[in-house]
Amino acid sequence: MRKVEAALAVLLIILSLTSCAAAHVPQITGANEGIQNAVHIDDPYKSWAFYGTFQNAGSVAYYQFSLETGDRLWFSVFTPDIGAANPEAVLIGPEIENEGDIPAGVVLFDNEGYIVIPGEAPDLPEYEPFTPAANYQWLEYEYIAESSGTYFIAMVNNGTGAGNYGLALGYREEFSLPEWVMIPISIANIRIWEGNSQAFVIGFPLLIVVFGLVYLFRVKKEPVPINPETLAGSAGGLLYIAGSAFMLIQAMLALSRTGFEASFAVTAVFILIPFVLGCLVLRYYVRPGKKPVRYRWLKLLILGILGLVVWAGYVVGPILVICAGLKALFDAKSREKRNSR
Repeated sequence: MRKVEAALAVLLIILSLTSCAAAHVPQITGANEGIQNAVHIDDPYKSWAFYGTFQNAGSVAYYQFSLETGDRLWFSVFTPDIGAANPEAVLIGPEIENEGDIPAGVVLFDNEGYIVIPGEAPDLPEYEPFTPAANYQWLEYEYIAESSGTYFIAMVNNGTGAGNYGLALGYREEFSLPEWVMIPISIANIRIWEGNSQAFVIGFPLLIVVFGLVYLFRVKKEPVPINPETLAGSAGGLLYIAGSAFMLIQAMLALSRTGFEASFAVTAVFILIPFVLGCLVLRYYVRPGKKPVRYRWLKLLILGILGLVVWAGYVVGPILVICAGLKALFDAKSREKRNSR
């Protein structure tokens, strides 16, 4: 049985890593109005997803980066809904031939040209499987740089009021280790950007953990003994499951707007992996046994590390599971010392 569990976990992780081939690195940028507050992008070829906010009608937000002659720039613009905000983009840079009427409020420097890329509201949203979400795609644009230098994308709100927009930029999918590990926190912020209440985004996993701990330590027919390891391990495992449940809810809400999409299979992988890992963690505490589980500390450490790899448990969950594993290791070493005397 244990071999089956290990093989299943490995298989799910491989599927997860394979499915990440088209994911963006998410960044919450806020308003960043004014060219002096432009968001600096070190690598415009890397795949990014910037989540910004128009404070009002006519707002202009800037993104700055460098290109070399012949470099390919790709970007698209999306919104979480169709409302007061109406985004369009202006590409600014050296030796660009002017196209379109420059919107009011957009700043140009000497020897710079611009291209206005108007946005067009789509009829239906598109399903995004990694977040998951239903977003409206307003525009998509590709440009080959004719000169080396500093470029800007100015995001302009041609709508009647405040609203949120997203800027997807780049085409090379890669993550640094901190970016990968912090994806769950970024996704929680994206939920709030989409319009979910902070109380729901933060409160949902907390409720799952609180009710789960009450059941395990108080209501269960054979309550789990309370100690630092069981508290950390149980809370971590419950956070894994809470994250899966929350993603399932968001996926169902998104699909209710877009209709069923085959790419939901990718989302299903990210729902299933943390759920399986969470169940594997909890089984050490839920199922009573007279004999101690051999190498429980090692198994908990592995499940904690895997949790970080597959975005399980809001980052906190894997850390708690790793702490439980370290406590189990410390206790095992202490028992070995006592038995050797």
